[in-house]
Amino acid sequence: MLVLLSAAGCSSRPETEEILLEQAFGAIRDKDWEGYNKLTVTYADFLLKGEKTGRFEERINYAGSVLKPDEQTSQREQFDRAVAGGEGQIDFQSARFLSAGTVILESRMELLNEGDNVPFKIYSLKLRVDGNETDTRLLSPHFTVVPWEGEYRLMRLEFPKEQN
Repeated sequence: MLVLLSAAGCSSRPETEEILLEQAFGAIRDKDWEGYNKLTVTYADFLLKGEKTGRFEERINYAGSVLKPDEQTSQREQFDRAVAGGEGQIDFQSARFLSAGTVILESRMELLNEGDNVPFKIYSLKLRVDGNETDTRLLSPHFTVVPWEGEYRLMRLEFPKEQN
């Protein structure tokens, strides 16, 4: 019965940021790229959605054929990095999701169309690790969440910049 409840929880639509974060956490924990990928959206998706007229065909072609594949490749690399873990990162295998954590940044992302923008929030997570509740604001990744067609989606996982 527990398996059925877990499966039902995973199939619910991410209508809240909390549900999205829980599903993304579970997909990373389970190393489930396909499940995780269904929770993502790209900047190109916003451009493609907003441009429905022929006069922006060149921009649409660029967004669909160049930008979107590049962003999807980047999302896969972020997912793989989260799954691999490491120093300063969340250990998805030993943690249990409790809730959304701290909103680290809340802002708006400008689109190419003048005046168009999309709100986003970057979250940490509240997790239970070794019996203790912890907020992952000092660990990576952080989760960039955006509204998308009445639900929420992940745009990217945030990691610290590499030191050269």
